[in-house]
Amino acid sequence: MAITNVEYLIQKYSEARENVNGSNDNNSKIYWKGVMDTYHSLLTLGFLDWSNPGSTGYYVFQENLTYQQAINKIEKELTSNC
Repeated sequence: MAITNVEYLIQKYSEARENVNGSNDNNSKIYWKGVMDTYHSLLTLGFLDWSNPGSTGYYVFQENLTYQQAINKIEKELTSNC
């Protein structure tokens, strides 16, 4: 799967969310929430369909999967439909 601009931003959003969840102190958590919100804003403003059902963005944003989990789920769905 090729990494596009939207895929890159989804991946970075997912990484930021993982950092929020793994933060041990409030300042770090606030920082990573800001980063996560920035990526979310870029996705929302630049890519209208970034979180459509069945997309990487949907699984990352709506189902709270990591980026790699979302990719694995999509690949599994594609191979099971063949």
